[in-house]
Amino acid sequence: MRKIAKTLLVILGVVVVIEVVETALRVWTWRSRNPGALRLIKRFNKYVTNPLMLRFSGRSGLSAIVHHVGRRSGTPYATPVIAHQSHQDVIIPLPYGTDVDWLRNLLAAEQAVVDLEGRSLRVNGPAVVDIDDVVGLLPAPMVRTVRLNGARDAVRMRVSGTATPASA
Repeated sequence: MRKIAKTLLVILGVVVVIEVVETALRVWTWRSRNPGALRLIKRFNKYVTNPLMLRFSGRSGLSAIVHHVGRRSGTPYATPVIAHQSHQDVIIPLPYGTDVDWLRNLLAAEQAVVDLEGRSLRVNGPAVVDIDDVVGLLPAPMVRTVRLNGARDAVRMRVSGTATPASA
């Protein structure tokens, strides 16, 4: 039994070390804006993290799902993000900057559906704004995340009603 406990502690220790190193690398990447490192994190998130996050996002907390349509293909997409509704606006910080496919699709279509806190909200009129212009509207946990990852911009959209995700 002791051998199993020691093995489990070693495994736990390795997982903790990996998590600490991974978090440090992400923070360094976001703050330094190193293009190569950002590209690697974007790719990892697109193919590993995002598919996992889609299972849990949009139901509670700060996680959300943006349902958007490809600007050239017309293909419907769903992208997990962090978001907050403040009055009639939905605000999404942009930790990777404005050079991301989902944002280009959103800006081209000028509308989307955002699943947030168990509701599907139809949004329109997306505009990229300086993060400092909207940080006062965000809850404290999101402000800490935004400051940690060095986001400089956010997208701000007006809520125009409720919708079903399939109507994006």
